[in-house]
Amino acid sequence: MDESDLSSDLRDRLDDRRAERSKGTLALSEQEGYVGDELTLLGRNFPENEQYDIVWHTSDGKWGVIEANRVVGPQYSPRTEAVATVRTDGSGCFEETWTVPEDYGGSHKITVENDGGVAARAEYEVRPWFELDRTAAPMGESFVLRGYGIGPSLDSNNFQVAWDNQFVGFITGVINRGTATARIRAVGPPGEHVVQVWRNYRGVPFVANNTQSPLGPVGGDRPNAWTVEVTEPDDPPPTMWVDELLEEQPFEVHYPDLDADTEAELDVTPQCGPAGTQAVITGRNFPPNASVDLQWYQHVGDGIRGLEVTPTVRPGVLPTVAADADGRFQVEFEVPPAEGSTRPILAEVDGQSVAATGFMMQPSIETFEPTSGPVGTEIEIELSGIGWTAYESAPFFVYDNAPLGYACGTSEDLRSPTVRTVLQATGEPGYHFIEVYPSIFEMEDDEPEFEIRPHLSYLDNHPVRPLPACHMVFEVTGE
Repeated sequence: MDESDLSSDLRDRLDDRRAERSKGTLALSEQEGYVGDELTLLGRNFPENEQYDIVWHTSDGKWGVIEANRVVGPQYSPRTEAVATVRTDGSGCFEETWTVPEDYGGSHKITVENDGGVAARAEYEVRPWFELDRTAAPMGESFVLRGYGIGPSLDSNNFQVAWDNQFVGFITGVINRGTATARIRAVGPPGEHVVQVWRNYRGVPFVANNTQSPLGPVGGDRPNAWTVEVTEPDDPPPTMWVDELLEEQPFEVHYPDLDADTEAELDVTPQCGPAGTQAVITGRNFPPNASVDLQWYQHVGDGIRGLEVTPTVRPGVLPTVAADADGRFQVEFEVPPAEGSTRPILAEVDGQSVAATGFMMQPSIETFEPTSGPVGTEIEIELSGIGWTAYESAPFFVYDNAPLGYACGTSEDLRSPTVRTVLQATGEPGYHFIEVYPSIFEMEDDEPEFEIRPHLSYLDNHPVRPLPACHMVFEVTGE
């Protein structure tokens, strides 16, 4: 049997026996600490003038996702990393200073190894901690919150962020080795406000964290709350914007099956973008002079009511084109407002689909009006590029750092490819901020609880794709 097939407990016992035979001892200057701390490793009672590897035992994390759609939950597998090489002196001793890397929180084994055998071992506990990039920001800008040593255990996988005792959303470090980044909007009124991090695997703050939790205070002996100042902006904030869009490719798993297997080829350039993108479809190896119907597909359905979400032709988006004598064609089109993720594009000849490509639809703000008015003004918002998949179909609306609710990124018919809502303007006269954060609509694992909550670490830890957020600014007037 390969040793990798053994349970963790059996492997540890084997390590202990090997360490006992080697008569080596590994001691640590500290038994617990934080990412970035310096740790001294002390070796004693080893054979003299021997070379050893210091090995750090940890995990690799990812989101379990089926067919680029269904989110199973966070999954972790063992990982080891040789972090230093040491040589014992004439007394069989060594001393090595090492910096704790960005990694998951919890207990980590450190082993001293030689020729594949474990000569000694020790345990080190990485504690989560958090930092804020600044304590003052003009209204409309963001405070950047970073967490280190998050997860993977159930009790430390999910931390929540609050603004003025109002839960804003959660952060997690699933795919970034325990590090998470969140941007917290500086919202009014100008003056002092409080940012705080809480912990609870249920996805909402457990307010006895720092008084009665068996896990101890959030962040250990480091801050988990900060008093910050919001100042008047020098210039009016922008009216609306979307986070920077990254280069992406469509998922072929979301294409419909073809009716016929031919040599025909189809591609689109660029492969991603928001509504309004000018794109070019190119066809090759089609029958000479053939009439080719190009079809744009929309995902239609309502999973919450048991209606299967399926790719369905949305008529009138793409034209019929004629291939030349070499079976080639090229046509330019403007990407329409549509639901997000992969938009399949199929080519049909004589009623049969013979080639497929896809366009990765990214978010855009199609409508945000009006941009000012008194309390009670109805604000119409329409978003394009909000997808049908479980990890992007529930955009969560947050008003002045207070979660309001979510919308749905799939439609029951071909007439509703966008997300539309109407919000009421509230608050004192001045600027108010609407954020639309990604969330996870459904997750097959019950714990930790990530479903339908604003995901604040969406840029570096969201499942499958680093989805952008949408941002809007409304000015409440005194009229």
